[in-house]
Order: sequence, then C-alpha cells, then structure tokens
Amino acid sequence: MSASTLHLIMGLPGAGKSTLARIITELTDATLLSSDDMRKALFVKPCFSQEEHDSLYGIIDHNLEHLLECGIDVVYDANLNRYIHRKEKYDFAKKHGANTVLWWVTTKKDLSKKRRVEEQDAILLPKDETSEEMFDRIADILEEPTDSENVIKIDGTDIQKDTVQSLLRQQTM
Repeated sequence: MSASTLHLIMGLPGAGKSTLARIITELTDATLLSSDDMRKALFVKPCFSQEEHDSLYGIIDHNLEHLLECGIDVVYDANLNRYIHRKEKYDFAKKHGANTVLWWVTTKKDLSKKRRVEEQDAILLPKDETSEEMFDRIADILEEPTDSENVIKIDGTDIQKDTVQSLLRQQTM
C-alpha cells in the first residue's frame, strides 16, 4: 500500500483555493475537508468566536487524523496562510506516514479581493466585519512558504482540470 497524501491549500481569500480543492478531490478521490463547508454544517449562525473556532478545527483535525490513519488521501481546504498552522498539518502527516503537498494559489491581491467581496457567502462573514475588512485581516497574515515546504504554485486565474492533473503527475514522478 502506498502512502496517503495530504494536500494543503493556501492563498488569499478569493484566490481560487476552493476551486482547486474540488478539482484535486475529483482527480484523486481524496476526501475534502473544507472549513467553510464544515462551519456551515455545524453552526446555523456562525459567531466566529474563539470557542467556535477551536471546536471547528478540533473536528476537522480529528477527521484528518482518522483519514490519515486509514491511509486515505485528504485535501485540506482551510486558512493555512501561517506557517505555524501548516506545520501542525505536516506533523499530522508525518505521524501517519503520509506525504504532504502544499498548493499555493497565487492570484494578484486586487483580483482576489474583488472576487472575495463579490462572492462572499454572508453566513461566513463575522457580524462585526465587512468583506473588505475580513479580506485585509486574512491577507495581512499570509506567510509565504519556506524553502523546506514541498510547494506547487498554481495561477489562481487559470485553475483548469488538465493543469491540475499535469501538476499531480509531476508530483508522483
């Protein structure tokens, strides 16, 4: 049995992370763990408190560990813009002998912001923040990948199934 793969997704809000995550999931039969989808499923009216955040990521990470223990590939679609959060996931993967790939969706900041503001799901917006404020807060904490991270950069303006398939093939060579 070959090792499972943990696909981590990072990029600005509106960069195309969820689009990429869905394509990788489709092409690899991996299980998708989406923080946005999980938040909407768990909380009728999300409040974005620290308690809610801790509960949400506790559940996602519990599922991640279980899936990796079972040798199942996972696409982790959540805010992984800080190295400390990516490192936690690398540690999960290492513990279970899984490979890890960081997909960095690179989209110009102004385009990402425009997309996020135009497409923001109102339920995923803290009540005390506008879409613009939320974008700026998250964009300000983005930490580019380090030299030690196994990174695939992909242009967020051209996320196509055939491009992703080609990048996946290159990873397995």
